[in-house]
Amino acid sequence: FKRGDTILSIRPLYEFPARGNKESTESRCAHCFARLPKRRPRCSQCRQTQYCSINCQTTHWTSRHYFECMKMDERAVDAACMELKPEFRPSLRMCVGVMRTMSFQTVPAWLRVQREAWHMLVTHRDKHPQFVLTQYEEIARVINTHRSDIGLDSTSDAIDVLCRSGCNNFAAYEPNGPRMSGYLCSPLVSLLLNHSCLPNAAFVYMGGMQIVRALDDIQIGDEITLAYMDGLQPRDVRQKQLSAVYFFDCTCDKCCGESARAQVDVLMSRALGVDGQMPEYLPTDYVQPPAIEPWVLRVIDILLAHCQDGGTRYGFDQGLLDCVGSLPPRNFSFAAYTHWLECQDDCLERISSECVSSNVRAWACVSAMYVLAFYACVYPPYLSLVGFQCLETSKLVWNTLVASEMSNEMPNEWVELGLSLDRVKRLARCAQNILRVSAEPSVSAEGDLSVESQVALLAGQSFVN
Repeated sequence: FKRGDTILSIRPLYEFPARGNKESTESRCAHCFARLPKRRPRCSQCRQTQYCSINCQTTHWTSRHYFECMKMDERAVDAACMELKPEFRPSLRMCVGVMRTMSFQTVPAWLRVQREAWHMLVTHRDKHPQFVLTQYEEIARVINTHRSDIGLDSTSDAIDVLCRSGCNNFAAYEPNGPRMSGYLCSPLVSLLLNHSCLPNAAFVYMGGMQIVRALDDIQIGDEITLAYMDGLQPRDVRQKQLSAVYFFDCTCDKCCGESARAQVDVLMSRALGVDGQMPEYLPTDYVQPPAIEPWVLRVIDILLAHCQDGGTRYGFDQGLLDCVGSLPPRNFSFAAYTHWLECQDDCLERISSECVSSNVRAWACVSAMYVLAFYACVYPPYLSLVGFQCLETSKLVWNTLVASEMSNEMPNEWVELGLSLDRVKRLARCAQNILRVSAEPSVSAEGDLSVESQVALLAGQSFVN
């Protein structure tokens, strides 16, 4: 497979959109998980399933809703969910949905494949900790109480279903943004693709399909892997979570190898020590002039060059190690990353809520570049999260330059911080190259421009002297 190739495309066994603040109100399309507009079509038979467009309604009906419609009362499911804590409600919805789907008599071929794969999944019931089984027992009790109202005639053991789905589900994200949009149960993908903390594949949920794409060139004989959890977490945290949730010890190259990326992972996993020093350049307030460490700009330049010229992963990884290998924990570690992420979020909140100085805008750009540099060091370069951070950083820098130009407050030192029009355009094109591999940059959400449109605007900007 070449980078960006589709490896596998299949409809999940069961999927449902993430809910809004009001649990009983669907806020996303049942087919594509897009945010719903004010005027939203709904199924004319069950009157419960809602869509973002007539096209989604038609496609959903012909692909799966025709055999699902009227088989379950969604309002009864909503009522059952209200008896549970919010964090348990998605598990109830998934369990009920899978039990219902497994009970259908006449189904299309793709669903028969998924159901066969479901039976091959392992429950690991004997390995689940007691507190998780206690939670599952409570969910199963609620399901059994409402079984007739929901419309379930299945005799399946709800706890077995919860155990099996709990360690084999996927979270879907918007194809044009990093926000979670729904939940998927796709047994075939779970069976075929193992975990790696530095995967060579990722999936996007588009139009009711789970589409697995190659993040890098994959040769014959190479294992295709997905990330079951966030690879940015420190190594010991990843290992504990994978063991507790998925019941295996990770032996991927990033965890156990000696490659450049494995060495970078060791550096990221370091503790700050007893003194707990903050990152060296982290601002204590936003009055002080913004500053940035040279390694941050070098890492970003390596990422931009790699995604433009398509160099080798070995050269990319080694370049990252050369940039960060000698940095102390206070400047390069997971703890340092969290400080810069908090700084970025604080700056963005200030910008959105009040009239701020050029220093705050500049610090927002600097902190966003720090976050991007950390992403480049821990994630595969063509992962969508890296692309979205490139795009957001590009927009931040551009908006800061515009605001400073209008107020005649653009210090010459800003060029040394990477705040330049050239940086805006390079980051935007890098985001476009990444997201063409791992997302759907041509798709636009309700009220938003598509990534392609945003990149075109950023790449075409200039200042009039």
